Amino acid sequence: MKRMMILTALLVLSFSSANAQTIFKKGDIEFAAGMGIFPTFAKDDAAIVVPPLSARLHIRALPNFSLGAYAAYSSSEAHQVGLPGGAVRDVDNEFYLFGLRAAAHTNRLDNWDIYGGAMLGYNVPKVNNTLTKEKSEIEGPVFSRPAENEFTYSAFVGATYFPVKNLGLFAEVGYGISILNLGVSVKL
Repeated sequence: MKRMMILTALLVLSFSSANAQTIFKKGDIEFAAGMGIFPTFAKDDAAIVVPPLSARLHIRALPNFSLGAYAAYSSSEAHQVGLPGGAVRDVDNEFYLFGLRAAAHTNRLDNWDIYGGAMLGYNVPKVNNTLTKEKSEIEGPVFSRPAENEFTYSAFVGATYFPVKNLGLFAEVGYGISILNLGVSVKL
């Protein structure tokens, strides 16, 4: 995790002397790929198997408004989770998120593109639970529900810095596959 942050900082510093502006206009396409820094499953004390990875493709419907598609994947596991009644559970979780996004962008601020928006998505969790005791032996309630595919919505705020023309580094905060995403953006 620290290596990713250091690499990102070095990339920003190495390109900061370049003075190329990236200007978006109607019909421009932007592709971005990122990695989540704070997974949404952190509260469950789960170990990360595959960090939250995401990709998005946006088209500018207007110079300051974009529509796009989003896909993300994450995998985590939690072992020896204690349940009421003395049962122990192992959980393996693969999480997919697909969505449609709309974003409003600020007017150009040098090499920065600051944006915010909303996403309507569809969660596809694949959860495997392994109990060391049979359910009939568990006393008391179990405080979890089965994982189900479901629609979700979220909001996000982000900024992309373009150190060179058509190549940017972004940071985005919002609810989804991760609370904080860092990555690379390319204007196609």
